Amino acid sequence: MRAETRYLLLVPLMVALASAGTTTAQGPATDRVMRKKLEVSQKILEAVVTSRWADLEARSRDLIDLTNDSGWTVLKNPEYAQQSNEFRDAVRALHTAAAARDLEATPKAYVAVTLSCVQCHRSLARNRFARR
Repeated sequence: MRAETRYLLLVPLMVALASAGTTTAQGPATDRVMRKKLEVSQKILEAVVTSRWADLEARSRDLIDLTNDSGWTVLKNPEYAQQSNEFRDAVRALHTAAAARDLEATPKAYVAVTLSCVQCHRSLARNRFARR
């Protein structure tokens, strides 16, 4: 198994671990949105690996739509707003790569989306720890 493939398979685990400890503090609406984000992200991985472009385009649109949900926007601070914008930018890059049927850019864009999730969750956890 190539290193790139192994990395893509580890990414959903990273997202699950990052979201496990950080969503419940914001409440049920945020937890629902983050669980949905995880579900959609797993479907995106499947679409990336199997080159199902239409599914990939649709699921990337689903992720963008999630960012407009009230559960997503529960936090009102500049750092979270910046993290959300970076996530949206990464998802748009994924959508663009999928629409172009770009076999090189698509997996890299997926990794960028996942890393933006992990970075945000780590940042939120760090902020919670600092407040204690």
